[in-house]
Amino acid sequence: MDFVVIAIAASIGLIIGAIISRFVTLRQFNHDKLQQELQLSKSQLHQYRQDVSTHLETTNQLMTQLQDNYGRIARHIAESKMQLVAQPTAKPDDDELNYLSGDIASHIRQSIDQIDEKRRVYSDTVQQPRDYSGQSSGLIKQKVTDQNNN
Repeated sequence: MDFVVIAIAASIGLIIGAIISRFVTLRQFNHDKLQQELQLSKSQLHQYRQDVSTHLETTNQLMTQLQDNYGRIARHIAESKMQLVAQPTAKPDDDELNYLSGDIASHIRQSIDQIDEKRRVYSDTVQQPRDYSGQSSGLIKQKVTDQNNN
């Protein structure tokens, strides 16, 4: 009888021990899994910080180049202004078009006068034209019905 009680107690102890070891193993497995996720998150954060740092450094270099280019453009415009605007130019006569021959210049002057004359012709209409017809048509047209036949 003692042997049966010891065997039952041992089997109950083994079952309880197996259950406890199972819970401990699951907790340890979850702990290891969480530890791996933490390491992965840390490595991703580190990579993200490196990417942001690289991006900001590249942006800073591009902005510096942009400022240099803007300075060069401003200097170029100032130099061009000095060369093009500051130098006095010889005023050509209003009557003389030095890049065209005399015949072409006179023809252009005559055609300009003719264009001005054509523009001065006014119409004889007193009333402005309407942008609609005088009679209704389509869906808007009202049908005349004989009310007396009803």
